[in-house]
Amino acid sequence: MLRRLLFRNLGLKIFSVVIAVLVWFILSGQRRERISERGYRIPLSVVNIPPRTLIASPLPAAVDVRLRGPFTALRQLEPASLEAVVDLLDASTGERAYRLTPGDVNVPQEVEVLSISPQEVAIVLDWVDDRRVPVVPALVGQPAPGQRVIEVFADPRTARVIGPATALARMESVTTDPISVAGRSASFSTAATTLARIPGVRVREGQIVTVTVRLGAESTPGPTPSPGRPAS
Repeated sequence: MLRRLLFRNLGLKIFSVVIAVLVWFILSGQRRERISERGYRIPLSVVNIPPRTLIASPLPAAVDVRLRGPFTALRQLEPASLEAVVDLLDASTGERAYRLTPGDVNVPQEVEVLSISPQEVAIVLDWVDDRRVPVVPALVGQPAPGQRVIEVFADPRTARVIGPATALARMESVTTDPISVAGRSASFSTAATTLARIPGVRVREGQIVTVTVRLGAESTPGPTPSPGRPAS
């Protein structure tokens, strides 16, 4: 009777013993493995940005973290797969400092986050706005001798820009990339790119304009009258 009970489902019993031994070997191996620390530079991500708002301040592209854990786990970590996350859920416009905690770094369960640098990230959140502003062509150089610039204008004459409302409120115009008139002796037209030149602001409509420069002869001054004699 005892022999029959011992050999009943023998294959399943052997399989269970093998699994138990493997689990014990793995767990005991993890306990025996030396613990290490290592520093990483990982990307910084910002999530849950509220609708119709944008970040109007510079942000660090990455942060430095110090991790602690089993040697093998740390060696197998890929810095590109890690990230520190700032969550802007329920954030309001204005400036606020967000503190980074170990829970903001996506590391495996057996790895501990010892430190993060910087520990805080200052973020300015602003409303998104757009408006139309004049395009001012940027001329450089001097025309050929005897010539002068009579008129210069862009087509279209305005561009639509989009960006932080605070920045757009003080923005009066956009310029073009430099257009040289050096040595020119006749009127000409050329394509140019418009430039906002304010961080966070971009040109939404009118990125490329046609700039027309009209040149004409310089005015020749008349003869200087002699003293005591009226000019003719």
